[in-house]
Amino acid sequence: MSKAALHKELLTFTNDQLVEVILSAYSSSKEAKAYFEFFLNPDVEALFDKKSDIIAKELNRIKWGRCKGRISVIRAAIRDFEAYGVGADATGRLMLAAIRMLAGQNRWYSYPETLHKGCLKLVADYISLADRNGFASEAADNIRCLAADSERSSAFMRGQIQLALDRAIADIANKG
Repeated sequence: MSKAALHKELLTFTNDQLVEVILSAYSSSKEAKAYFEFFLNPDVEALFDKKSDIIAKELNRIKWGRCKGRISVIRAAIRDFEAYGVGADATGRLMLAAIRMLAGQNRWYSYPETLHKGCLKLVADYISLADRNGFASEAADNIRCLAADSERSSAFMRGQIQLALDRAIADIANKG
């Protein structure tokens, strides 16, 4: 069902019917319950910490010196965070935190190609989000600092992050 069809259907409900639907969703779905609890008491920092923990846990899936983290799980955590309507600044902060974790973990463990490429795509997505929401120069500075920090990531990853940043900036310049 599309959002428009749902909207049209909900307009036909009485107030009591809407309350009943919401209570049913609250009691039957863990995700709905989490959303309604956030809706009633929005705590962006607590939600940020929860999603950061999910990302960190995923990146701590290590076997034989190789990170077994899945970029799909990391992206899902970011998408879920964004779905709560936390705003572009908060979503950008979580994306940057994920990029930092990915870069830092790569200093100690090797990555499969999908995780490595996913990290670079996340850099491009972060810059794109920042450009759409007016904080592109700050985001680019954040990535440049990360790429220059030899304490936090391997030389290879720093070079790749810088390359991803340069490509993202070029893509934005070509579109504009």
